[in-house]
Amino acid sequence: MKEFESFLKNVGVTNAIAQDIIEIATVLVVIAIILAIIKLILNFAIKKGADESVKPLLYSLFSYALYIVGLLMILHILGVNTAGIVTVIGAASLAIGLALKDTLGNIASGILLLFLHPFRASDYIECGSLKGKIVGVGLFNTILISLDGLYVSAPNSMLWGAPIINFSRNPVRRLDLAFGIDYADSAEKAMAEMKQLVESDSEVLKMPEPSFYVSSLDDSAVCVNMRVWVKTANYWDMRCKYMKAVKERFDEVGISIPFPQRVVHIVKE
Repeated sequence: MKEFESFLKNVGVTNAIAQDIIEIATVLVVIAIILAIIKLILNFAIKKGADESVKPLLYSLFSYALYIVGLLMILHILGVNTAGIVTVIGAASLAIGLALKDTLGNIASGILLLFLHPFRASDYIECGSLKGKIVGVGLFNTILISLDGLYVSAPNSMLWGAPIINFSRNPVRRLDLAFGIDYADSAEKAMAEMKQLVESDSEVLKMPEPSFYVSSLDDSAVCVNMRVWVKTANYWDMRCKYMKAVKERFDEVGISIPFPQRVVHIVKE
């Protein structure tokens, strides 16, 4: 530090200005060190199991707070009356709040999402028209990736202001499948065949027990349903698996899945 001060004097900088430059540099270095420490702490917390989605929001909050404190300290070093600035900001807080209503709403929503935890990183959610996997919650927006790989940035207030369906939160999920069979075929036989498929599958949970039933009598088919519980991580694989397996089993035993059809009677006068 003394060498840096000597360098400033050698290039013609006065003692007062040199002292100001050194103090400003010290403030900037301290802020950089604190931010680096905060980043290390957040990374360590994530490795220990903390939700990764909260990192952007927390880091942004700490960063902006430090930037404001640093700016006030630098202005104080330069001889600016910071007390007057704070007073003016306080007096203008109502006008600032009205002007930045939406922005402040996004910040408040982000903080509420952080503390109430309706989702975590990598959870798949649906909120209004939004669907996707959570990447992270920022100070103003939440980032999602849709199933087809699209990058989605949504204001925090949009997620906080609407019901959130979290498809990943619970470890198990019910799989509901419906199949329409011909009226000439036996619904009991169809349900027995589905039950046989399920009972031999170790990936289907034994509790809650699987159920099989007739749900409706449609125009061209009897609708038979199966309800089984599976691990959430396997849901889509199991859905595709049973759509294929039940169709193939029905083909093997001669149970028909009819096309939609309509009977038209022509009356001659």
